[in-house]
Amino acid sequence: MNVDELAIEAHEKGEAEHDTLHDIQLTEMNYRIHKLSRVNDLKLDLTLGEELVEVLPRHPAAGERTRRSLANSDNPGHVRIDSVLKTVNGTARVTDVKTLTRETDPKTGLPFSVMVQTLTIVSEETNRSNTTTRFFVPFSGEIQVASTAGGSRRDRGQQDLGPGGNEMDET
Repeated sequence: MNVDELAIEAHEKGEAEHDTLHDIQLTEMNYRIHKLSRVNDLKLDLTLGEELVEVLPRHPAAGERTRRSLANSDNPGHVRIDSVLKTVNGTARVTDVKTLTRETDPKTGLPFSVMVQTLTIVSEETNRSNTTTRFFVPFSGEIQVASTAGGSRRDRGQQDLGPGGNEMDET
């Protein structure tokens, strides 16, 4: 999809070396996610069935950008978020489907939750697409703030990017 190989390698290295944490709240009317990773700190609040249009921070190569997002859900264990945004390489359509499933541990026979994420990105210019499937398990323990992008930004003295920015609110 015409993405710089070095950028892909850096992103994959960050994901391999550091956990990605998702704090997700899904109600009958709203979807909220706080995503903490080495690469991103993201906060997104959507009302189900209503499109949200956000102005994103100006990108040196992509210029002025907006993101249109729409979330829909037909049950408490499933959400689909469709987004469209301008990137350095053109316009991308992103479909992010998250489904909560119950699995059985083969060693203990005990059930546990798994969130399955299927992320599909389509270039509107070339119609080329890429789909990634990820699996997330419940997290318990202390979050190491310094290992997240937000922790790194705070260490460098950078400030909150505001709505639509990639900085999480601290509580």
